[in-house]
Amino acid sequence: MGAHIDEQGWIHFGLHSPDADEVRLLLFDSPRARTPSQVVPMQRNGENWRIKIKGAEAKPGLLYMYQAAGPLTASLQDRHAPLFNQNYSLGDPFAYKTHNVRFSDVFASTPFTTISAPIYAGGGKSVVYDHGGDVFPRHVSIRPEDLILYELHVQDYTARIEALSPELRGTYLGLARSGLKTPGGLAAGIDHLVELGVTAVQLMPVMEYDEETGNVEGRLNHWGYMTTNFFAPESRYAAVDGQQVQELKELVRAFHERGIAVFMDVVYNHTGEGEPWTVDARLAAKCYSFMCSSLNRVYRPTPDGRHFSNATGTGNDLDFSGDDERYTKRLVRDSLALWHQTYGIDGFRFDLARILADGSQNAADWIDNDPRFAAAHLHAEPWDMGGVWWEFMDNYGWSHANNRWAKWLGQYRDQVRRFSQSALRNRSAFKRLIEGYGQNEAGSPASTKPWRSVNLIAVHDGYTLRDCTFFNDSGGSHNCWDSDGDENVRRERSKLLMGILLTSQGVPLVLQGDEFGHTKSGARSQAEAHNTYNYESTTGDPAVNHVNWIDWRLKDGDTSGSSNAPAYAKELFHWTKDLIALRKQWSHFRRAEFPEYIDEAPNDENGPRNDGRFTYAWEGPGDGSPSQLAVIWWGKVGEPDLIIVYNEHWETFAVENLANWSKGNWKVLARSWLGDQSDLCSPADWQTNCPDVGGRIEVKGRSMAVLISNND
Repeated sequence: MGAHIDEQGWIHFGLHSPDADEVRLLLFDSPRARTPSQVVPMQRNGENWRIKIKGAEAKPGLLYMYQAAGPLTASLQDRHAPLFNQNYSLGDPFAYKTHNVRFSDVFASTPFTTISAPIYAGGGKSVVYDHGGDVFPRHVSIRPEDLILYELHVQDYTARIEALSPELRGTYLGLARSGLKTPGGLAAGIDHLVELGVTAVQLMPVMEYDEETGNVEGRLNHWGYMTTNFFAPESRYAAVDGQQVQELKELVRAFHERGIAVFMDVVYNHTGEGEPWTVDARLAAKCYSFMCSSLNRVYRPTPDGRHFSNATGTGNDLDFSGDDERYTKRLVRDSLALWHQTYGIDGFRFDLARILADGSQNAADWIDNDPRFAAAHLHAEPWDMGGVWWEFMDNYGWSHANNRWAKWLGQYRDQVRRFSQSALRNRSAFKRLIEGYGQNEAGSPASTKPWRSVNLIAVHDGYTLRDCTFFNDSGGSHNCWDSDGDENVRRERSKLLMGILLTSQGVPLVLQGDEFGHTKSGARSQAEAHNTYNYESTTGDPAVNHVNWIDWRLKDGDTSGSSNAPAYAKELFHWTKDLIALRKQWSHFRRAEFPEYIDEAPNDENGPRNDGRFTYAWEGPGDGSPSQLAVIWWGKVGEPDLIIVYNEHWETFAVENLANWSKGNWKVLARSWLGDQSDLCSPADWQTNCPDVGGRIEVKGRSMAVLISNND
């Protein structure tokens, strides 16, 4: 499928449209042309339509679209029926490159399904592209247990970096640029990520999408979850118009050169076409590609067959039911192969991934088994509006033994946030979280390997870390408490939340800006601060844009550019960076296997019986009361031992039996409640610089401590 150039210079075009009666290839001689310069009939080849062309203009950069004619029986009462109308100009769903695909550029008027004349506005064209001449960005190989993920948005992350030239802000090249500084002279941009120590970035959607889909007046769809093409990079993020393919590859190469893997957030559960809608008692449809070429092969119908299934909340669920040869499954596998093999993408995060397995004969194993991207990490958001698939590839015969899926744990977010409020009061649940088992809705473990649990405190679609300590919101999974308006409580809770995340088994995921207190509280309302998907202004209004755009002054400790930002931003950054360094120093929090539990400190004279294991050295009140817990992660051979003390209670408590758990001397490595740069000493020289603690330590309320001993 798509457009491909062979060695003899022929361009081969292919479109899947089984029910069409006729398909034409439209060729254009200028980017904004509304009418084609040539119309070439295509030939049926089974369920596909094909043609090859050759000539002086048949080369990379050729602009093209399709027309498809066939039955048109869709109506207000039967919206999932065939919808062919040759007056629509359709983009190629397999195009490697496109012009910006957005509603106003594609449709000159309301796209009624019964239009009797073309309404094409001249934009969103498909472009022939040959990847063969590009330099491959290669890959960075990182073990699953070593991942420390950082979720970022290309525009948000760089749009307010004052040291970056305006034309590069919010672009692929801007994100790739090194040497950038905050106003206070600290590392910004990609250098900040290197300093922070993350091992992988997770790019929010960078496939071509319709930014005019589902928004209020004067706003754009900012996050990018309205994909219009699964093979082409988003054109808006190109610093030079039309260079999005090369620039995205340059960005991936820049990350790889710094040892950072690149994940893509991929949205295969729906498209930007939405569901046909009603205007003045007439049916209209955004026919970008699938809707008017292969509707019934792509979109899942409701049980009565008359409407579009809506488990995604966007009106047009993709249908992955049946066997592995289904068109949508081949489409997704080919897309993943392209991004992995051509762009060097190292891993994928699948949006609303329950859709991938709904009705499929082999769950989502049809993705896992493709050899073309067998080395890629696969992470799933295992829910949608239709339910939560907590057992995603970890139950009913699926496990680490037969697939490599990992999944986001919403329960981790929900329960750790409650822990910071002194409101979880479930010691057994908290243990499962920090041990990497996770938890499903039934309360039982959710993962068969620690690295299959992707742990998160905050992500793009919800409150930031700062905001979940700033607002009151107990609805759903929000679990937000305003800390009684006490900034010190907010400081301590923020450090506790980040500390739990980075000392838990499993894969930690940090949201952009959370490491220095980014807040979205500047939104028009608290509800909108929770869901800022459309906070991008069509006029450049900073009151709108700055809600999502990262304020780099916060890293300097300057809150003048962000209302309600924390004065402890600089302290939180140092705490986060130092904990990441601790996580990377030894293997304690990066176990590939679940370690064995032992309930005593063995005498190692007859062999290292505790190496690599763990022990609960202190267990305070049981379920029903705030938990007070101390867990020893016994170091492997050549590593020291660590005790992590977590206090859910609002009052200080003391662990007084430390002497029973080491033949050496316990030292204090970290105390979250202390101030900036006095809260953690360097793990590299802990034996000389960390203070002795003796046999007893007091841990402040809603705080944590890390102790270290060589046990000799």
